Amino acid sequence: MISSIITIACAFAALLLVSYARKPLTKNLAIFLALSSLIYLDPFFGIGRFGDYVFAFASILASVEPSNSLNLKPRHKSFFTVTAVVIVLITVSEVLGFSQLIPKYIFGMLYCIVGGALFFRNPKKLRSRSAILVVWLGEALKWSATIVGVLYS
Repeated sequence: MISSIITIACAFAALLLVSYARKPLTKNLAIFLALSSLIYLDPFFGIGRFGDYVFAFASILASVEPSNSLNLKPRHKSFFTVTAVVIVLITVSEVLGFSQLIPKYIFGMLYCIVGGALFFRNPKKLRSRSAILVVWLGEALKWSATIVGVLYS
């Protein structure tokens, strides 16, 4: 329930923040990423089981898009790439059934710390991609929330 609320709130915030994107490709990828984060919530059409795959694919596309930007520094580009790689690896671990062996809360906390540091250091450089960062922040918050379940179980 809490993870669904986090996902909906972050997807809605990302759809509002997409207006900061300058390039149409960035806007389209941010919208695709925000909508792909909501797919797993679908109870009617039967596409909810593909939500993790679509979100991982959208994350890969969103991480490749900043690679041709002259405005971003290499540390920003590598942050986008590493984030997508972690999302894909966690998705693969969930599909293969060994997701309980990976402490996702560590990756969630690392994303919040490193992403926050990069954003607050150069907010103008990352403003056009803030919608993508917000969707990934929602995923990181869901991963960090798993620590609460681990502590109380």
